[in-house]
Amino acid sequence: MKGGPNPFEALMARLAAEPDLRLLAKPDAGALVWDQAGERLLWASPAARGVQDALTDATGQVVPGFRAHDRIRALAGGLAPRQGARQERLRLDPNRPWLPVATLCRLEALESGETVLVTIFAGGVPKTSSRPRTIQTIEPTGPEPVVPTDVEADSRPDRRPGPVRFIWHMDADTRFTDVSPELARAVGSMAGSVVGKTWEEVAQTVVEDPDGAVAALFSRRETWSGHTVLWRIDNSRLQVPVDWAGMPVFGAGRELAGFRGFGLLRMEDVRERAAQDGPSIVPADLIAQSLVNDETLPFRPPEEMPDEEPSAAPERPGEESWFSNLRHRVTEALSSPKPSDPEPLEPSRPAEKTAQTSGLSTAERNAFREIARALGARLEPNAPTRDDGAPEGPGEAPDPGLSSLEPPIASDKGDRVLDRLPIGVLVHRGETVLFANRFLLDLTGYGDVEQIRSDGGLVHLFRGSPALEGAGDGESALALTTRAGETMAVAVRSASAEWGGEAADLMVVRPAAGGDAPASAQDSRVHELEAILDTATDGVIVLNETGRILSLNRSAEALFGYDEQAVAGDAITVLLAPESHMVALDYLETLRTPGVRSLLNDGREVLGRERQGGSIPLFMTMGRLGDGPDRRFCAVLRDITVFKRAEGELIGAKHAAEEASAQKSDLLAKISHEIRTPLNAILGFAEVMLEERFGTIGNERYKEYLKDVHASGSHVISLVNDLLDLAKIEAGRLELSFTGVSLNELVSSCVTLLQPQAARDRIVMRMSFAPKLPPVVADERSMRQIVLNLVSNAIKFTDAGGQVIVSTAIMDQGEVAFRVRDTGIGMTPEEVEAALEPFRQLATSRKRGGTGLGLPLTKALVEANRGALQIASKPSEGTLVEVIFPPARVLAE
Repeated sequence: MKGGPNPFEALMARLAAEPDLRLLAKPDAGALVWDQAGERLLWASPAARGVQDALTDATGQVVPGFRAHDRIRALAGGLAPRQGARQERLRLDPNRPWLPVATLCRLEALESGETVLVTIFAGGVPKTSSRPRTIQTIEPTGPEPVVPTDVEADSRPDRRPGPVRFIWHMDADTRFTDVSPELARAVGSMAGSVVGKTWEEVAQTVVEDPDGAVAALFSRRETWSGHTVLWRIDNSRLQVPVDWAGMPVFGAGRELAGFRGFGLLRMEDVRERAAQDGPSIVPADLIAQSLVNDETLPFRPPEEMPDEEPSAAPERPGEESWFSNLRHRVTEALSSPKPSDPEPLEPSRPAEKTAQTSGLSTAERNAFREIARALGARLEPNAPTRDDGAPEGPGEAPDPGLSSLEPPIASDKGDRVLDRLPIGVLVHRGETVLFANRFLLDLTGYGDVEQIRSDGGLVHLFRGSPALEGAGDGESALALTTRAGETMAVAVRSASAEWGGEAADLMVVRPAAGGDAPASAQDSRVHELEAILDTATDGVIVLNETGRILSLNRSAEALFGYDEQAVAGDAITVLLAPESHMVALDYLETLRTPGVRSLLNDGREVLGRERQGGSIPLFMTMGRLGDGPDRRFCAVLRDITVFKRAEGELIGAKHAAEEASAQKSDLLAKISHEIRTPLNAILGFAEVMLEERFGTIGNERYKEYLKDVHASGSHVISLVNDLLDLAKIEAGRLELSFTGVSLNELVSSCVTLLQPQAARDRIVMRMSFAPKLPPVVADERSMRQIVLNLVSNAIKFTDAGGQVIVSTAIMDQGEVAFRVRDTGIGMTPEEVEAALEPFRQLATSRKRGGTGLGLPLTKALVEANRGALQIASKPSEGTLVEVIFPPARVLAE
């Protein structure tokens, strides 16, 4: 099916029109088309014909030993999507079959209706030899190992200890639209395949949601964290607790756009299900065989070398011979004047001297030494060196690694040697990548160094900048991020070097082997702190000195909808709305500059920008992480959407209450004004008739009626005046004239005015004034009304034979107080509160008359004069009323 017009070229043209697969439009694009069973390679693009010849026979059938065969069958069987593309790392390099190659996979239908699997090389087509190369097989020398056929043996998920974090996105119908691959790696491809399913469907198959708590949170559109669900694991009766956290996502019009969040699988708490109450999960693919070492390769990288027993002495000559050839290639490529030495680098030593404290094998340690020796021989030919063939003295211990060597010096010609090394070499200056050898480029899926720089450099490769930490003597365990966004554990050893005549740093990177020593206590503590940050509901972002993003925790990824590698190296402003850019930059500048401003760290309110285009109100707090030229900053962002919504509701309620109060006050003022005019006419005519100015009134009963009319009118107009004053005070329109008022004189005149009323009711009036009482700043008319209201109330509610004591005093803090104490009926605390409300009359007061406006109006007048009204009362004992003016309202003598 290689020649003539066929449907495959039309298929490629149709796929190249899609944005996610536009790389197919390139002339050198590499693509392979497999049948639905994943057994035959139907077609290859011109650039990938060499790969096709190396992986298949003349009939298109894949050759035995093809490492990616199981994964191809799983993808063709339904693991690959029919929309978009799935990123996969497949072992499709014929020359280096142990290295995975970045590809895009897609299921598509031909014009005939046949379903095929399309795999597209994302990082370039692997180079092949000039002649067709097939993967050879070798007959085993011993008994052939039996590969288990039990599903549970081959497709068991990767249950590594420690928490596993993943992020998820849903649409408004709670249908999963995106889930990070960590979930499928932890629980299996079937249990982790939830994209396209609703939460209800997932809860019926692979998730146990006790009491439907998470479903209820989705329905209420709330933000939550810490809810635990149980997720089943493929092909077992096990389930793992998942801490589930999420939040609703709203569009520009506040309509629900979906949900997003993260989950934390607590793999250390895996438990067995009580009963099998759901359908059994069948594995979608078997990938264990792709991890089996290929014994037929010309050589394998050190991480795939089989473990040696200490007594396996016959293997030493082969290892030394391999690195001896490596030394010849290094020296020849660098054109060093140092002659080649066919002898092994170091003589054989007893087994007890080969034990090393570092995590490197003897082969890797010798490789590092050869790199440094060859580079040093190239640019320092006059430096004294030890003869390679000379044996070391008995007292010399083997060198532990690069940390004991002089700083190597690299050259342009050394690039060829470094490219042929079976271990990763990276040269950088600060955060700028200067060189990466071919092994490291293939390991990460990049074509050249420029692609690494464009994706963020070291910040992207190591999720933070190792350049800021300096070179260390020991080996560090780090996570290496590939171009496809996947991470792998690597061991890194750093040393100083020269590149282009200037100082630089050299990093030797090797994939971490399964038998590596356990992480140090410090590394465990770092991983523990990272897990704690990932479980926090607040987003945490680490920035460098210039405000560029170094790392994000899982909550920040869920908050903004971006993965860490997508924004690493960008300015923090990419996560903020334009109107908040200056706020964030000014905040960062404040922390950079020393002084008082940097200490006043009260946070800022900003608007975040979601990946979908919406905005999120956030409260951002920043802080410094250390000092010095390489210091960093940490930004903690909290979603305050709920608080902003509550604040808006409170402000709206306040405005509505204020508007209602203003309308009520305006209504009272209008009514009072309309009532006062006719009342004044009634009172005037009644007075004229009582004085008989235009003639006598023949009947005395008419005179009594006129007196009653005049008294009633006077009472109504006093009530209207009180209402008008109360409305003016609440509306802030009461006109007051503040002057220095002598409180003793004003109170004395008011008591004298009310003395006849007290005498009629047989009540004793007493006065006690403070000598030399300073004047207070108040409105004299309103103060007179306050005194008259309080003293008349005391007389009204005191029985015959009682006492009313009126006094003034200067308090300890400089306040001036006016007090009215009586021995009347008294009130309970509840009755005091009721008496201060307008138009509220107590049961006892109804027998004595009144309108219910005396105390409320008095309290409003006191507060208008910047004073305070306090009432203390007990039933049957009496009442004490105090009007207190603060020191600011007291005039100095």
